[in-house]
Amino acid sequence: MTNYVFADDYRLPGDPDDTLSFQRAFAASNEVRMLAKTYLVSGPVQFPRNGVALRGCGIGVTFLRSTAANQPVILIPAATDYVTMADFTVDHLGVAAVPGGDGIKLQVAANYSWDNGVITNVRANSNYIGWNLGMTAYTTLVNCGAANNVSHGFSFTSNSAYAQNPLQYYLTKCTASVNGGDGYHYASQGTAPATSVGALEACVTYKNAGNGVAAIGVQTNPIASVRIDGGFYGEDGGHGIYLDTWGGQHLIRPGFIELEGDCGVYLSDHNRQVQVGPTIVTNNGQDGIFVNCPDVTITGGQTIANGRLKHSGRSNGIYFYTSGSGVVTGVRSRSYGGQQDWGVVTNAEVLLVGNDLRNNNLGAQTGATNPSSTGNRV
Repeated sequence: MTNYVFADDYRLPGDPDDTLSFQRAFAASNEVRMLAKTYLVSGPVQFPRNGVALRGCGIGVTFLRSTAANQPVILIPAATDYVTMADFTVDHLGVAAVPGGDGIKLQVAANYSWDNGVITNVRANSNYIGWNLGMTAYTTLVNCGAANNVSHGFSFTSNSAYAQNPLQYYLTKCTASVNGGDGYHYASQGTAPATSVGALEACVTYKNAGNGVAAIGVQTNPIASVRIDGGFYGEDGGHGIYLDTWGGQHLIRPGFIELEGDCGVYLSDHNRQVQVGPTIVTNNGQDGIFVNCPDVTITGGQTIANGRLKHSGRSNGIYFYTSGSGVVTGVRSRSYGGQQDWGVVTNAEVLLVGNDLRNNNLGAQTGATNPSSTGNRV
């Protein structure tokens, strides 16, 4: 096979669109390139084997556009590994995408997985789900995006009925904005010991209708090891980061969370062993950080002026609910501009050490604390 070919060279007279051009080009080469133009397809572009690549000229320059409202623009067949994609945008502009009309979709089949993909500078805009992906042992997305999709921006789902691989996606400097669901959505289905996930590193959410990041497991297939490192999460309709995983050992260390419709970070009673690292959590609709699960450690950072909606009892910097327990150390939690009633709401299982909880509307702390709490400025 040749080193690479251009899809345009495989367009034949009489072809109604570019769908067959990509099929012929992949039959001729492992790498297909696109020019600075818009390609129209009426069926999904599929990768026929391992080790193939699709490259454009840039995310705002090359467009791969589907005219089929209920079909994905790109379909990755199950168990197709070592896929490379770079420098283009996929969308459904001109049609109203419906379920099935995703941007990039991993085929649901017996081996519902793909491994060692490398995706760089690819956007999935104006589809049903932007990225609708399943299991992987290791796939990396760098500077990728999802905007204006009907449902989630990025969606990663495991189901042990199809395969028992983790969701080890590593997303770096990716952006999810103005999507109708969650920005980044992790989910597990079926029955399995646990589904582990990769990481979000320096990623961004903005004005998604749902949560910025959501991880939703089931008791029969928990989600373990959610890792969020750095980034900005802002103005989403729900929570900035929402975990309801039935699993544990999560590391949440975002850089900045602001103006979320609900809480900055929400940890339901279906989690355990969560580490929340230094971050600024400010001006969210309800509590800055809400904890209703055991063994949570909150270290460093600032929770400032939360409770923007002024819902009674939910205008707090940090709120440990009935099942919440853990340690809070080195945190500065204060009101600003008349928001945030309590610096921290606790129970007897919460240890407070070395926090600055001054200047809140109603006071520094309310509720019982562990008798060993010490060194707090109130």
